[in-house]
Amino acid sequence: MIGRAVSGRGGAAAGVLLALRAPVERLLTLALRRVARRRPDVFERLGEAGDVTFVVAPTDFPVAFRLRPCGGSGVVQVIRPGDGTPRAARISGPLLTLLALFDGRCDADSAFFSRRIRIDGDTRAVVALHNTLEAAELTLADLLGVGAPFRDRLNASLAAALDRLRPAGAQA
Repeated sequence: MIGRAVSGRGGAAAGVLLALRAPVERLLTLALRRVARRRPDVFERLGEAGDVTFVVAPTDFPVAFRLRPCGGSGVVQVIRPGDGTPRAARISGPLLTLLALFDGRCDADSAFFSRRIRIDGDTRAVVALHNTLEAAELTLADLLGVGAPFRDRLNASLAAALDRLRPAGAQA
């Protein structure tokens, strides 16, 4: 559904999202840094991969995201999907699959071998990122900084909403 919402209007949608990127970048960067403060172990586990640049490029969304973890000084940027700025690795696939990978609702190995996601560049850095996320057991609520009393309810609501957005018969 997300792909259908932007198809045919990708240029216009990308323009709007890129015009609004400053607040989105601030929110995502603050969320990344919040996780770094609360869970420094997550960033320590990345090792050398914590200082590389990843591009996460949803194939059904008009923008991509450049991520440099770097612990407490990490940065997330909104970019054009074809941005050629150097990066260590690029991870691409449907937005809902990428979100499901983040919070563990989708098996990364299965998504890779079934070609639902594609990896280009430094595979070792991507494996380090995958292993780190898997061990950290982060959720979308963690990124949003939602505390324990509301976290479970928000995670359930977000998961249900994402499941409703997924086209019939599609896997996360």
